[in-house]
Amino acid sequence: MSDWKHQQMIKASAWPLAADLLAPDADFTARLDGGLVPLHWACREGKAGLLKHMIEHGANVHDHTDSGQSMLELAITSRNFQTVMLLIDRLKATAAPPPDEALKKRLNAAFSDGHPDARNRLQQTLRDWERIAKTAS
Repeated sequence: MSDWKHQQMIKASAWPLAADLLAPDADFTARLDGGLVPLHWACREGKAGLLKHMIEHGANVHDHTDSGQSMLELAITSRNFQTVMLLIDRLKATAAPPPDEALKKRLNAAFSDGHPDARNRLQQTLRDWERIAKTAS
């Protein structure tokens, strides 16, 4: 990504700190001023473009908050479908175990009022994740 595009993506995300903290070689799970963690912030705020940038540059989607929340749990609170699907796709690709029943219910509830295509895509993705996990074990 060109420097200009990188700067525009950061500006569009409303990132509250210095842009260089989101450089491609940055540690996206490092605790910054005031305790802010870039990856956690992007997931919680539903910043899909920023999350995609972080994932492309090695962000650890298996990270957890100090209180034990996963990145997927943070993303559910944003109710941003793209953010949730980016995380799910990356978690599946890294052979993470599928979500437990409680988390599946939260996922379904978060998008139950959304477009039918989104609900169907989420359901299919969760089924695929289960299938992948079964064949891997």
